Amino acid sequence: MRELWAGTDAGKAAHHCTVIDTDGTKVLSRRVPNNEPELLELIGDVLALAEDGPVT
Repeated sequence: MRELWAGTDAGKAAHHCTVIDTDGTKVLSRRVPNNEPELLELIGDVLALAEDGPVT
């Protein structure tokens, strides 16, 4: 089971999300526009990377 940590820098027009694993390796870094479809896609991608493990 994979364990990930996700952090988001929230902005008015866009957000930036970075995800790291237990070794501190960056597994995702993405800027997304501030709109619901893009944010839902980002959340789905992060959860898929976790492979049913926890995301903190």
